[in-house]
Amino acid sequence: MADYRGLGFDPAPGNAEAVAAASARCVFDVVVPGVPEGWTGAAADGLTTRLEAVVSELTAVRRAMRAAAEVLDAWATTLLGNQRRAEDLDRRAVRLRRELADAADEADHAGALARFTPAHAEVHAAAVARRDELARELDEVLEEARLLARDHHAEARRVAERLRSEEPSTALADTLAGFSALTAELASVLLGPPAPAATRGAAAAFAAGLG
Repeated sequence: MADYRGLGFDPAPGNAEAVAAASARCVFDVVVPGVPEGWTGAAADGLTTRLEAVVSELTAVRRAMRAAAEVLDAWATTLLGNQRRAEDLDRRAVRLRRELADAADEADHAGALARFTPAHAEVHAAAVARRDELARELDEVLEEARLLARDHHAEARRVAERLRSEEPSTALADTLAGFSALTAELASVLLGPPAPAATRGAAAAFAAGLG
C-alpha cells in the first residue's frame, strides 16, 4: 500500500481485493428439495405450497445478491483505477517536493550572493522564478488529488446506496421461521452458514474496501 508521502493523504482509500472477494461470495445457489415421492395428502400439498414460496423467495435473494455482485465488481474496477491515479499523483508530488526544496536552496544561495554581487541579481531572479513555478505545479497536483478524493468518496457513497437498494428481502427468513418442525429442519439447511456468511462478507468487505 502506498504511503503517499508526496500528497500527505490517501485520495482513494480501499481494498479492491476485499471487494472482489465479497463479490464472489455474493453468487451462490441453494437446491430446494421437493416433497418425497409417493407422499400425498393435505400435509404434502401444504408442504408443496410452502416450498414453492421458498423457491420464489430464493429466486429473489439470488437476483439481489447477483445484482450486488455486479455493483461490487464495478466498484473494484473503479477503486483500482482511482488508486493507480493516486499513486501517479503521489510520484509527481514527491518529485516536485524534492525539486522545490533544491530550487528553494538555490534561490536562497543566489539571493545571498546578489546582496554582495549585483551580477548575481539575474541568477537570483531566475532561481526565484523556478522555485515559484515548482510551487505552482505542486499546488496543481495537490488540488488534483483533492478532487480525486472528493470524487472517490462520492462514488463510494453512491455504491453504498446501490448495495442497500439491492438488499434481499427478509421475507424468506420470516417464512421459514413459521414452518412446522419438518420445514424448520429444512429452514436450517436453507439458511445455514453459506448464505448469511455471503451477506455479512459482502458488507464487511465493502466496508474494508471503502477504507
